[in-house]
Amino acid sequence: MEIINKTILIVGAGLTGLLTAYRLQQLGYIVTIVEARDRIGGRIHTLQSGNAKIEMGATWFNDSHYYLKEIIEEFRVSFFEQFLTGISYFQTFSNVPPQEIAVPNDSPSYRFKNGTIDLLEVIYNKLEPNTVSLNEPILRIDFQKDKVQVTTTIRNLEADIIITTLPPAALIDQIEFSPALPNELVSLAEQTHTWMQDSLKVAITYDRPFWREQGKSGTIFSNVGPLTEFYDQSNLENESYALVGFASGSCARFTKEQRIEKIEAQLKMVFGEEALQYESYQETAWHQEEFTKSNRQADNLFPHQNGGNSLYQEPLFGDKLFISGSETSKHHSGYMEGAIFAAESVVAKLKNLQLTQ
Repeated sequence: MEIINKTILIVGAGLTGLLTAYRLQQLGYIVTIVEARDRIGGRIHTLQSGNAKIEMGATWFNDSHYYLKEIIEEFRVSFFEQFLTGISYFQTFSNVPPQEIAVPNDSPSYRFKNGTIDLLEVIYNKLEPNTVSLNEPILRIDFQKDKVQVTTTIRNLEADIIITTLPPAALIDQIEFSPALPNELVSLAEQTHTWMQDSLKVAITYDRPFWREQGKSGTIFSNVGPLTEFYDQSNLENESYALVGFASGSCARFTKEQRIEKIEAQLKMVFGEEALQYESYQETAWHQEEFTKSNRQADNLFPHQNGGNSLYQEPLFGDKLFISGSETSKHHSGYMEGAIFAAESVVAKLKNLQLTQ
């Protein structure tokens, strides 16, 4: 491994940040990741609820996500096909009962055997010791002639290069820059949709997969809600059982107790009384997540709006700032696939930069 006398600070310990750090350490860079949360993962968030692992963030991928599948193979992370066997349900209007449908499985989706966090933990465990610092929000980044000064909530740091992996809207909302970021970039970031920021994820665990016993897949699609998409999230070994998916954005205006009441009514309508005999209810409202949401995010953006914009592809401040992360990816922006593409892209840029110096 070539020794490169460059220090790089990465903002965010999500999939992009961890993979970028691993690749750069392989190249000989000195890398530190600073993460505001008390955990790695960002919008990948696997919870343990009883004996069940439930996904409150990114979950599914498919065969079109070939960069992700290459990483899965490289790091030897196990996955399996999403269960869709049996009757599924679709409700079009509130005055129409849910209709039985068959969901085609010609393009299957997959889940990680040990939870999505398994992929991140495998990469994390390959990093050099003490690469990642948790519970450390960054307040300010100052670009000086030779170095970059970084002020966090607990200390001052210095680096040659900064790579940010935050959603652009969160980046401009949460970190002060000196000199200021270009106005054109700030305006673009405000108009770049943060994937999952407006999502409400719901997970319900059970002591048995009663829906399978009824010949049902556990899948619900609804234009009415409160649940708009719901799926079986039992584990591969068929030892823990859950139904997990998304509630409509309109549910945010209700209290948690009101949401549960409405969700219970919908599940009873689809599955019967057995659906109410659950072990636990979990929810994550991503619009309330401090380090995902942004007060600078414009309203009424369509999904993935401005994702992968060309302005995000060019380094700033004399090649000292690289803007990365899933929303900046030109390929599958917002998804895990986009996060990996963004990581590989920024590493390629730094390789090229090193060759020209």
